[in-house]
Amino acid sequence: MMNSKDTLPMMLSANEIQAMRFTRTMAYNILNRNDVPVVKIGNRKFIQRDKFFEWLDKRERSEK
Repeated sequence: MMNSKDTLPMMLSANEIQAMRFTRTMAYNILNRNDVPVVKIGNRKFIQRDKFFEWLDKRERSEK
């Protein structure tokens, strides 16, 4: 079952990205991209939920 955007935490880790049906490899590839606004805390990487969906929207628009 897919999560509603509003039920996701404010900061998304690879685990939350995977919960949205992305594969593990895809989740880590996203977090390692240069065009994704990642926040590093210790050795972990996070992306703000709203910025993640903005990034997805931009990608969708650029592929049309």
